[in-house]
Amino acid sequence: MAASRAATAASQNHSEGLLWAAFRVSRSKQCKFLKVVFTQWLHRLKLCFKSRSCSDVTMKMNKTALAYGALLLAMLISAGNFLFGNLAVNEVHPVVLTFWRCLIAAIFVLPLVLKGRSNPFQHFQGSWLRTTILACIGVVATPWFVYTALQSNDLIDLGAGYTSVPLLTILFSALLLNERLRAVQYLGVAIALFGALVFAFRGDLENLINFNPHLAFLLMIASNACRGLYLVLLKKWHIHLKPDEGLFVIFVVGIVVLLPFVVIHEAGTFRPLDYSWQVWGSILFVGVGMGAIYLHLLNFGTNEVGASTASLFAYLVPILVTVEAVALKGVDLQIYQGFGGVLIVSGVLIATRLHHRPTAADHPPH
Repeated sequence: MAASRAATAASQNHSEGLLWAAFRVSRSKQCKFLKVVFTQWLHRLKLCFKSRSCSDVTMKMNKTALAYGALLLAMLISAGNFLFGNLAVNEVHPVVLTFWRCLIAAIFVLPLVLKGRSNPFQHFQGSWLRTTILACIGVVATPWFVYTALQSNDLIDLGAGYTSVPLLTILFSALLLNERLRAVQYLGVAIALFGALVFAFRGDLENLINFNPHLAFLLMIASNACRGLYLVLLKKWHIHLKPDEGLFVIFVVGIVVLLPFVVIHEAGTFRPLDYSWQVWGSILFVGVGMGAIYLHLLNFGTNEVGASTASLFAYLVPILVTVEAVALKGVDLQIYQGFGGVLIVSGVLIATRLHHRPTAADHPPH
């Protein structure tokens, strides 16, 4: 009996030993299993972080590409302004076209102002004189000179004149902001000035001797001088215009300044505001394209890639204008235009790029 109990106890102990051994084996397997699961989880987590960083890089690259696309589209609109402006001024006086540009642009910017739910005019209560001066220079005189110049069909010459904006901005910076120019910048100014003279007198020495300048080209230079002065005054007076509120106020002031001229002109015409549908389409392009879309595309692109890089896109405008003039209007490209264009672009690049300190010319053209 005692032997039987001893055998039973021994059997139970052996069974418990086997169970404990099995438990230890299973526990070891569980640990290994958990270790494998934990390792796989860490690996997936690392892949997740890597994929996020890759997606961030991809997103950044896509945003940069989008900024370049926005700048290219802005330059296409700017080049189209030459073509559609040239079409519109056949029936519309330049001052009236300038008025429509301001009015349509103000209408398109208005929803952004209303979205802000603030009074945009309160930011300018202490600087109405300066705001009026900026409006007269930036949104009145600048396009007025452009559309007066576009009464001429020499679009290639006018497109080349567009590239003088950074150069004139540097000169106004030296005069009004006391920024010192380096010797290489003076060289660039001289080269660009020589190129401008080639265009101003159509590459003909006889025109220079008889002082028979190309008035439309000189008007384009005057418009660019207004652009450069506008940019320098913004910096001198420490005025930072927002794309919505600031521009809206500038446009409204421009509308008020232009309205008397428009009323006087239209009152003296036989059939006021009687334009063809092609001209109304050109007016809409000028107002929506140049007055609203162009500025927002330019602001977006400049914020993403920097003002210095964005300003280089301005040199695409004369190329695009030349393509438009040759392809759509049948204009013949002259030798003096190629020679003068190379001189102007080279001079501007020397004056604006070969220096260490940034100047107001780093801003893209307005």
